[in-house]
Amino acid sequence: MIIDTSFKSRLREKPLIGCLVTFASPGLTEFTAHLGFDFTLIDSEHGAMDSAAIEDMVRASQAAGVPAMVRVPYNRPEYIRRALDSGANGVQVPLVNSATDAVAAVTPSNFPPEGERGVAFLTRAAQYGMERERATYFKRANEAKVLSLHIETVEAVQNLDEILAAGGADVYFVGPGDLAVSMGFGHDPNNAEVWHTIETCIRTIAARGFVAGTLVADVARTQDVIAWGARYIVTAISPFIIQGAGAYLRAAKRAT
Repeated sequence: MIIDTSFKSRLREKPLIGCLVTFASPGLTEFTAHLGFDFTLIDSEHGAMDSAAIEDMVRASQAAGVPAMVRVPYNRPEYIRRALDSGANGVQVPLVNSATDAVAAVTPSNFPPEGERGVAFLTRAAQYGMERERATYFKRANEAKVLSLHIETVEAVQNLDEILAAGGADVYFVGPGDLAVSMGFGHDPNNAEVWHTIETCIRTIAARGFVAGTLVADVARTQDVIAWGARYIVTAISPFIIQGAGAYLRAAKRAT
């Protein structure tokens, strides 16, 4: 990452809409960025992608002028550090269920003395050794990166106050799919009780001065979460491809 604090600043100014990319494709990432989203969210939790693919996808998004977040597979230091070394603008960490989990995500995302991120100047994040201001690089990198933590289980909801109090993160992302499963409504992610819980979490996060985020599938839900105070709003490219292709094929086959 050529260090840029504008993404974090804009998150605090107004709602931003990002798009989840689950396929290991720099081209699809670049295409998604050019559609006009405010950021891309590269999904290495569920997508089949290695570190080289992630770095190319980050590069593709940033080349289109769009910040790139990486959702890591697990809350483990090696995934967080590697995603940041790729030059990503930030990382999103799944299944943060407690204050201890939150600290475990914060620590490897920051260079010393604030954390334990491994130091290297030959990474893309440090311009392959051409970072000119090494004396301030660690501090600037710590300040610029965006850390998003998932709140997506009943345990996390119950521990939300403690997770927020742990500090160190910028975004708290309420995950509808996993939360619905955790609440016993996995077959019905649009369940009213699930979304009431999501609303309560978003309002709590925003009231505490943090950026709240969640996943949406349509305009109506987007309007709802913005009204509740969400500022980091994510949709996914795949459903729109499926819907568009499906509509075309149904119409085309009726004409044959």
